[in-house]
Order: sequence, then C-alpha cells, then structure tokens
Amino acid sequence: MTEQQPRFEPNAGEKLYDLHCHSHFSDGELAPAELVARAAAQGVTHLALTDHDTTAGIAAAEQAIAAQELPLQLIPGVEITCRWEAFEIHLVGLNVEVTHPALVNLLEQQQAMRQQRYEAMLAKLHKAGIEVTPPLAAELTMPTRKHLADALVEQGWVKDVETAFRRYLGKGQQAYIATDWCSLADAATAVQAAGGKAVIAHPHAYQLSNKWLRRLLRESKESGVDGVEVAISQQRPGDRLALATMAREIGLAASAGSDFHGPRPWRELGKNLCLPPDTVPIWSTWTHP
Repeated sequence: MTEQQPRFEPNAGEKLYDLHCHSHFSDGELAPAELVARAAAQGVTHLALTDHDTTAGIAAAEQAIAAQELPLQLIPGVEITCRWEAFEIHLVGLNVEVTHPALVNLLEQQQAMRQQRYEAMLAKLHKAGIEVTPPLAAELTMPTRKHLADALVEQGWVKDVETAFRRYLGKGQQAYIATDWCSLADAATAVQAAGGKAVIAHPHAYQLSNKWLRRLLRESKESGVDGVEVAISQQRPGDRLALATMAREIGLAASAGSDFHGPRPWRELGKNLCLPPDTVPIWSTWTHP
C-alpha cells in the first residue's frame, strides 16, 4: 500500500487564506484593484496585502473590494526587511493597524534606507559601465532591487531577472549594497504595538542549513515573533512538513502565503496553501473573521 500524500488544497466551502502578496506599491505587477479581483477569482476568502516596507496599497485594496462587492476579507499587512546575524530576513506583519505610530515610524525609517540603497546600487551599476535607466527612486512608492532588475532585462543588459540578481544585484555581487535594516525584535515589537502578528516569511529562501534555520526560528520566538510561514505556493511537500514540525516544536503559529508578485503558473494567489495537520494557524490567534 502506498503512503497517502498530504493534501495541500482546500475542500469546497473551506476558507482559503493567502497571507503574503505584493502589489505595484512595492515590487508586484498588479494594482491593488486587480490583485483583489484576481484573489477572489482564485477562491481566496482572506487575503493579506504585504508590500515591502509600506502599507500604501491597503486603502486602495479595501476600496476595490467594496466597489466590486468581492467575497474577500482583506487583512492589512506589510513585509518588513530585517537583519539577523549576517542575513537579510523578511518579517510579515499581519492584521495591523496601519496608522499606528510605532509601525508608521519604523516603516518611514525603512523607506528612507530603501531610497538610499536604490540610488547607491544604481550608481554602482553606472560606475561599472552599465548605463541602465530604471525609474527614479522618487517616482516609486517603494524602490526595490526588482525595479532595477526589471530595467536591466527590459534594456537588454541581462536575459532575465534571475540573471540580474546573480550577476549584479544579489548579495556579494557587483552592485549590491549592504543595508543596516531594523532588527527582527524591533520589527516584531512595532507589528505587535500595531495590534498585529509577526511572522517569519519564506524561511527556506534564506538558504540556511537546518541547524541555522532552527536557530533563526528559536531566536525569533525569543524576540517576540508569533509565527512562521509553513505553506508557500512554490514548495516541496517535504519542506512544508519539515517547517510544520519545527513550528510545533518551537511553539510558533503557522502561516500560509503565496508571495505572489504577478501572474505565474507556479506561484498563484491561493494556490497550494493548505497547512499540515497539528499546526496552529496564525489566523486562529486573532479575532479577525
């Protein structure tokens, strides 16, 4: 008898949570109105908009849901870039009060650093003879490396975004700029002050060994982090089950998010996001529907 495979799709009528996605207010491709319409069409019932270091798209998403009368509950969120040891780690804040001073102040500091990094990385590219002309930092709500990568592709300097990061924009590469982001503890404190829950985003994206990943999650828990993303659209079943085990052992709640940036067959809103059994869903820890 073959072992039954874990089920990662919801049954008909079940709530479907996608608690990690991006709009064009950071490095996503869709406007908030397009994003929420697509989420509803994909069967998502609860969506968190989590743009990088900004909550600027939340109001537009809420307005679009009301105007289109979509059967979708919006969870206000943000993805905060943090430092831990020598790594850049991302923390998702969920169900936050976007106008809370602690969160607003932290995001203003993060945004200033993003502006400075963007301009410094562009200067490095130009110094290396790569005369790419991306949008100016001041023209973007939240300038990111993805904007630089897209310009490198569109203007023929590289064949795709992956090559842009591998050759120029990734850590240790020619145009990379190390940035003194806020700490995980500071980010978690601001999120919780704003009434939200703090979650480690896409934990396998940091290329950590299991030993270091466990250390990250343990120290995150000690710093006040509430949960970890366990279910991610583009993910091997074994990785999901391993993260579920770590979450249970360390005492972290489990979150689910596609990390959607634009229409892709392998990373779609709401796709492949069921949590394994015996995890504590992060949404069960708040009073939101």
